[in-house]
Amino acid sequence: MPMPKITINTQWLIPVATAVWAIWTWAADHERERKKERARISALYVNPFLSASENLQSRIYNILERGGLESLRKRYSDGSYAEETLYLIVRYFGWMVAAERHGPYTQNPVVMRLMSAVRNAFASSASAEQVGPFNFFHPEQKALGKLVMTRMEGEHGVELDTVSYYDFKKLLTEPPLSESESVKETLEALRNADTAANLPGRDRLAEAQSHLVELLSYVEKKEGYTLFQGERLKCRTPTQLRTVAGGEKPAPVLSA
Repeated sequence: MPMPKITINTQWLIPVATAVWAIWTWAADHERERKKERARISALYVNPFLSASENLQSRIYNILERGGLESLRKRYSDGSYAEETLYLIVRYFGWMVAAERHGPYTQNPVVMRLMSAVRNAFASSASAEQVGPFNFFHPEQKALGKLVMTRMEGEHGVELDTVSYYDFKKLLTEPPLSESESVKETLEALRNADTAANLPGRDRLAEAQSHLVELLSYVEKKEGYTLFQGERLKCRTPTQLRTVAGGEKPAPVLSA
């Protein structure tokens, strides 16, 4: 018995295939634009924020844990390492404000919590010393950060940037920075302390550095790259310092 002839009408396949191709092309173009915009946002806000965070945590760790004050004095015999360290703190404040308002982490609860922890570490302390060197209350943190932020034309249009360290040194000679008690106390503490153990506000710095390490670890994992090869270490807490018995100190290392 002969098989029945089956006739397939292929006319409907053409518009279906065209529609599928259009949808796939649109999705591919949309994904490319999404990635392009994500890269632009990272270049504008995420990358500089991570850089400011890394520079600050590295400087704090080297001062508190690696005998960095002695090394910095040898490198900057005029004592300008104090202004440079303050610049790293204020630069972080500036990019912290920018990261809170712009970029992909403005509603990320982990990033917001860790940035708040860093901010609170500088605004207060768990120790009995509630004011003094490295103590910048929330309004002053924001004000200091805005002082060093500037706008410029760049590859991605109008971009944020920070003033140079040399311009910051000029700002220190003029109001409002020249009249800020917290700025004066911070600079004096950095210049006058013989060692990190005698540095006023040490606990405040150690707390801030600990939160910065956690913040960097989280955001770098989300971004898929790291600014530091290896494991970042946290500064020791006051309790850990009291329980340490002897042992050689790590060799001083000059860093940010």
